[in-house]
Amino acid sequence: MVALEESIPASVTVDEPFTSSRLCKIEEVEGHMLQLPQVDVPLTHLFAPGVYAREVVMPTDSFVIGHQHKTEHLNIILTGRATVMMEGVIHEITAPAIIKSNENVRKILYIHEEMRWVTIHPTHETDVEKLEEMLVVKSDTYLNHQAAKEIEALQTHLLTK
Repeated sequence: MVALEESIPASVTVDEPFTSSRLCKIEEVEGHMLQLPQVDVPLTHLFAPGVYAREVVMPTDSFVIGHQHKTEHLNIILTGRATVMMEGVIHEITAPAIIKSNENVRKILYIHEEMRWVTIHPTHETDVEKLEEMLVVKSDTYLNHQAAKEIEALQTHLLTK
């Protein structure tokens, strides 16, 4: 496997330092993207003693915005190729690669070739809902979108009765 720094010949740096305003800009982009048709990117949850892994397969030609992670963790890219913005730096990532992510980072990805991405977190917790609370921050934009979808589903259910 190749470490991120070794797999990237050149990076483009965004001139703004990593701040909460950058997270607000990502959330603004997220709001626009949530209005578009969504692709299905199911998570697979894997557990070993003291280790939790989340695997996702992201389809070719999709944009993906990850949730903000609360902890430092490892990412293992098994297959695929993507352009990824992390902490204001744009990278081209080609599998295989291993990347260390810092805490409070959100990633925006454009998937050029279907990508299998695994995040590895040290924990003894095995309850997926508790892990979500422990590991990620879901943006207000995402939470509001999910709430609107739930209300819409409830209205549809009530109207079909």
